[in-house]
Amino acid sequence: MPLEFSPKAREHIDRLLTRYPTRQATLLGVLYVAQDEFGYLSDEALALVAATLDLPLSHVFGVATFYTLFLRQPPARYPLHVCTNLGCSLRGGHDVLRHLEKRLGIAPGQTTPDGLFSLGEEDGLGGCAYAPTMTCGSHHYVSLTHEKVDKVIDELRQQASETGFERRSLPLAPAQGAPTLPDCAGSGSGYRQTPGLKIVTSNFGVRDIQKLGVYRAQGGWQAFGKALDMGRERVVEEVKKSNLRGRGGAGFPAGVKWGFLPKNAERVYLVCNGDESEPGTFKDRVLLGSDPHLLVESVAISAFALRCTHAFIYIRGELRREAGIVQAAVDETYAAGLLGQERASANGPFKLDITVHLGAGAYICGEETAMLESIEGKRGYPRNKPPFPAIKGLFGQPTVVNNVETLMNVPDIVTRGGDWFAKAGMGKSGGTRLLCVSGHVKRPGVYELPMGISFRELIYEICGGIPQGRVLRGVIPGGSSMPPLAADEIDVPIEFDALTSDPRIKDVEVRPGVPFDLGGGRRLKTMAGSGGVVVFDDSTDVVALCARIMRFYAHESCGQCTPCREGTGWLARLCTRLAEGEGRPGDIDLLADVANGIAGNSICALGDAAAWPMLGFLTKFRADFEARLAKAGKTS
Repeated sequence: MPLEFSPKAREHIDRLLTRYPTRQATLLGVLYVAQDEFGYLSDEALALVAATLDLPLSHVFGVATFYTLFLRQPPARYPLHVCTNLGCSLRGGHDVLRHLEKRLGIAPGQTTPDGLFSLGEEDGLGGCAYAPTMTCGSHHYVSLTHEKVDKVIDELRQQASETGFERRSLPLAPAQGAPTLPDCAGSGSGYRQTPGLKIVTSNFGVRDIQKLGVYRAQGGWQAFGKALDMGRERVVEEVKKSNLRGRGGAGFPAGVKWGFLPKNAERVYLVCNGDESEPGTFKDRVLLGSDPHLLVESVAISAFALRCTHAFIYIRGELRREAGIVQAAVDETYAAGLLGQERASANGPFKLDITVHLGAGAYICGEETAMLESIEGKRGYPRNKPPFPAIKGLFGQPTVVNNVETLMNVPDIVTRGGDWFAKAGMGKSGGTRLLCVSGHVKRPGVYELPMGISFRELIYEICGGIPQGRVLRGVIPGGSSMPPLAADEIDVPIEFDALTSDPRIKDVEVRPGVPFDLGGGRRLKTMAGSGGVVVFDDSTDVVALCARIMRFYAHESCGQCTPCREGTGWLARLCTRLAEGEGRPGDIDLLADVANGIAGNSICALGDAAAWPMLGFLTKFRADFEARLAKAGKTS
């Protein structure tokens, strides 16, 4: 009998079709509906999706096989995914994985003979404040030890024996042997309160702040009303004066970016980038889940300023819990008449629709043009630029893409003024900064802190120092794509311009004494990036840590352009070979040559994201790489 969608699934698909301008754009959402309905995406399921949306089967197949969260084979009853990237790796993630391999008798990518358990090695599950972590279905187990893992396995086996080994359609119940990621409404999934000015986290701790009534009682949506009265031009001017810079990685001035839109554009799109996939970064998870109505109001104000009548909030597929919270906030806002209905403004009637779009497991979709492709129901391949999204973006129309944290600063800028926000920051960087700290610190978590705080203050005063009295070895300052800092470089401010220019930070080199050229003679030190601060002490195998980063980028390269596709693979293989004690003469110089060849030569910044940390680790910790060769009885 041919597959058919249930009435409930068809109702869901019909709702999706009302939220997008094209049928193809609903593809990721409909694939999720099919997977939830049938358990996995068989050939029959893909054919049903293609027929439902009137799309070529080849296109549906190509999209389904691009994203890692879409399953082409029946899953195990208990799919275990262990995080081994950066924060988790430094706090025992690999030990947890090896213990599970031994306990279950399988390697990553395999399933136990009884079909109960499968094992996977993941590149970042967003629970870095509680590392090491592991997921099983929708349950996110945190702060794991061997004993806790054993209890989880025993409890899940007991569940299966009580309910029947073949009843895979039953919802997975959490095992009690290990704690799970805290509710966003409580601790905020890792947020830690500190004294001082709070902007994007000012509502954290307010009971039931995820409900619209509570949010409005705290002053919510007043900034939106003020923005409508001010008019678009004044709102944009205040954002420009504020020195608000992009919090997603590049630090580009938000107001300047808004100004790139053509003045005569008939349709404009705004996309909020919540595809938080950068290893070491977990602040957006906290923001999305803890204060969703602030995000919705922020998108509404920004959309009004940009002449946008349909905005999209793109959320990383692994953050499905948080996506549900945001969707509930959007639905509540529609019900209150704040969305989907005309409102009077200084520029005439304004009506806004917001669509929450769930990604499906692809780091590359954090790149803005790949994200636009994903929203349009395609593989997440970055586009050649120019044209830039501000000219030709989503559905071929002028588009602005801003990060979650960036947009969530906008209501306070409207309420208090751009000058106030600029003065609250440092130099040309206005406001505060969310920093997510993981690795070897006593108090990992997400902090909202002054823009000019130093790494030394952050590590030793805010985060309580290094555990077990160990010595600091280095810091990754802004997510895995940023060159690391050595222990003697931590007195610099954590501010966009300082990290690119402070003379206390050594220039990244291709060879000792040969600086890396960013272009036009510019030097690379490091960057503030996404705010993901990863701290590692003197017990760290620096070569192995670098190799793990390189494997991540090799895995996540979309393969579209040769320098990135081939180069990241070479970096991963060479660095892993060195880490495993199998390095060969010339490997260190070859790593530098490959990285230098990738940098600046790929369609998007993923090539740089692999090349920069590789060169940075060689610059700051070359002796570790040389020692690994010497230990193998070889010389570079």
